[in-house]
Amino acid sequence: MSSMAVVLVAASGCVQQRVEESVTEHARVEGNRYAQEVKAQSPFQTVEMRWSEADKLMEKRNPSFVAARSKYQEAKKKKPVVREMTEEIKGAVDLSIGDVFKPDALLESIRTPATQLPKQLASLGKIKNLSHEIEGNVWEDTVTSVDAEIEMRQERVKLHQMLRMGELIDRELSRVNSTSPPEGSDPKLVSAFDAWRGQLRNEREKWLGEIRNFFDAEYHDVHFVKDKSSFPTYDNVRQPDLTEWQRWCHLNRSKELVALLRKGHDSSAPAIPGTRIVQEKINDLVRSDKQAPAATLQTSSIRNEVRSLIQHWREMKDAQAQAEGLENQDSTPCFEDLDRINRRQQIFKLRQQEIQHASAVWLMDEDCWSAGAVCRR
Repeated sequence: MSSMAVVLVAASGCVQQRVEESVTEHARVEGNRYAQEVKAQSPFQTVEMRWSEADKLMEKRNPSFVAARSKYQEAKKKKPVVREMTEEIKGAVDLSIGDVFKPDALLESIRTPATQLPKQLASLGKIKNLSHEIEGNVWEDTVTSVDAEIEMRQERVKLHQMLRMGELIDRELSRVNSTSPPEGSDPKLVSAFDAWRGQLRNEREKWLGEIRNFFDAEYHDVHFVKDKSSFPTYDNVRQPDLTEWQRWCHLNRSKELVALLRKGHDSSAPAIPGTRIVQEKINDLVRSDKQAPAATLQTSSIRNEVRSLIQHWREMKDAQAQAEGLENQDSTPCFEDLDRINRRQQIFKLRQQEIQHASAVWLMDEDCWSAGAVCRR
């Protein structure tokens, strides 16, 4: 064999060895990942975690939250000005909703130089030197960032709704598991008690399935420990000031305003984003011979938003009051008659309704989301 052939054979052997070592190393890495994932999903032991830990786990394992956060971060990363735009939009919400119905004041502002415009609108002029196309991309990313923020909030609310439901189910199961009808009770009472316990167990299984899907994990079982990270119950709040526009429904109005201003950008290339569309809306309002469909639609949207908040608040408080009234009548731990079973079932249903309506209020309550804000309970 020639020296060249020997060299080629040796080189081939070295390459083969490196390939095999690489495959072995990658198999080891992926094998460790597999083992860690099995451990994380805990197929044979109950997982126990505090509510705050569940919140952090959601940020890692919930597919919807992870996707929304990725969109949010990408929108901010692509266009640094989007962060400022998003904050400016939130600050301009009161202008679009309140001052748009004061035609004289706004018309005077729009006729003046940009430096004299209302602060919120003038601040949008930071991007006036961008080309129309680039500016459009900024608006698109701003829309994406607001939508993604809403999606992240929805997932967090969904988690806390499930945490509250789990707490409610476990509390009721603890009652039925710790006692039973007295010996010799009417068979109808025993049958009703068994049916109620079976219903609660089914509710628990359904809830566990939702938890598994939410965290994308096949847990054997999960036990959550409540801590101070929970959203408010509003138990002690009777008549909150729902006119505080900075607190209530703020992000949804920001979304509406972004869409409105983006529409104005798409139809023209204003020197200051949003000026033309606001002026058109005002012109429609002050002209007696023409209706203003855009303004009317916006008014309808605001009214529906306010009605939704009031309805959810009212239903939440009604459910709380009725449940508390029934609980005050429920002094005995024993299931000695059908009335107590019926009462516990009514309480359970009312507490479910309370959680559902509270979840809707959480989404609208900016105190639950603003950095450093204390959520008024």
